[in-house]
Amino acid sequence: MTAEVFCLLSLISVFFFGRRSLGAGLVALLTVGYAYGIVRANFPTNASHFIFDAAVLGLYGAFFMTPPQGQARYRSLTLQPWVAVLMGWPLLMFFVPTQDWLIQLVGLRGAVFFIPFLLIGSRMSEKDFDTLAIGMSILNIAEFGIAISEFFFGIQPFFPHNAVTDLIYKSNDVAGGAYRIPGTFVVSAAYGAVMALTIPFLIGVWSKSSCGLLRKRLLEAGIIAAGLGVFLSASRTAFVLLSFSVIGVFLSLRLKASHRAGIIAIFLIVAWFVGKEERLQRFTTLTDTDYVVTRIGWSVNSSFTSILLQYPMGNGLGGGGTSVPYFLRERLHDPVLIENEYGRILLEQGILGLIIWVAFIAWLLFATWPGRVRKHYLGRLLLWCPIAFMFVTAPLGTGLLTAIPQTAIFLLACGWLVGRKREEQIAAARTRVSQPHSQAYALMSR
Repeated sequence: MTAEVFCLLSLISVFFFGRRSLGAGLVALLTVGYAYGIVRANFPTNASHFIFDAAVLGLYGAFFMTPPQGQARYRSLTLQPWVAVLMGWPLLMFFVPTQDWLIQLVGLRGAVFFIPFLLIGSRMSEKDFDTLAIGMSILNIAEFGIAISEFFFGIQPFFPHNAVTDLIYKSNDVAGGAYRIPGTFVVSAAYGAVMALTIPFLIGVWSKSSCGLLRKRLLEAGIIAAGLGVFLSASRTAFVLLSFSVIGVFLSLRLKASHRAGIIAIFLIVAWFVGKEERLQRFTTLTDTDYVVTRIGWSVNSSFTSILLQYPMGNGLGGGGTSVPYFLRERLHDPVLIENEYGRILLEQGILGLIIWVAFIAWLLFATWPGRVRKHYLGRLLLWCPIAFMFVTAPLGTGLLTAIPQTAIFLLACGWLVGRKREEQIAAARTRVSQPHSQAYALMSR
């Protein structure tokens, strides 16, 4: 009964804050997403798997009840056909009875449930973005407090050993048997990925001239907490994602020298702590090139080709790697698993579904490339770099499009990049229209 109450509270609270503003609704949603893993672990009932889903429904209810107006509508126009196709094809696949209908339903949820975040991200205003970043900073700081407690006191007081947390207890390969730190997330990799992904949001707002002193200090604390969280999670992929975020910072031609110095100081603080503790240094195994090549080959090897030949129309929604709740796994027919996000899409949506996704990714990265624009250059480049990295490295694992709350943040960022590009096109069009009038006025006044 407790889990059902959590579901109801999540839906109502996110809907309430979402009606106040989109930024507040997103912060409320991420609050539920950050807490989802530890709540589900301590209340391992069937209903606890849907706490975040209920929160997402609350946000959707608040957001889609109000039709977009003006610029918000224009910013999402190019995304709307893609969202329709990305959601429509899996919906058609749902009616192909390859798997048990409950498994198909889980697979459909994994395929379409988070896609509307593309539209939400494209319609975010600058104020909503700033609110979201401040909320992320506060959540990161609170998350770090719990993670550091797990570091010193162990994960046992926070995560009981059960079917839900089994993977957490298998991840004890840090510094001679220590556990990777999951914070409050489902697994440690999710903790590290979310921390790395929030850093571009925080730096984007921190670097604004309009950001006040107190906000800057709060954002700096959130960045440090996120950076240390990446190393506490002991996720190598999250470390590389963090590195790409840093690259995005220093590739920005509009970043002031004082901002560069401030960011360097922040990362030096993180590096000092990492250098003092062996348990934070699992990322150093990336220097083992033989292991890295083997790991990449494990995911991007002939198994993908064999699956393509054997399952050209897929193995049914839910039959290719989407996380199926433990209480439904007996219903899964002919399970085929592959540690490759594109392989998972192929297995569940067939070759046409994979082609749709690859086409969308190519369009997105090309359409949102920041170039040498002036407005929003820093924020867009900061987000474009890690997003491109996540798409490129998707063959090395699964969960990019189904992780909680990583996928929601990731697709929000994708949508925001598209929206900002469209906003620049509006500004450019207005400039072209106004220039002839200005020139005519100048000639008449001579």
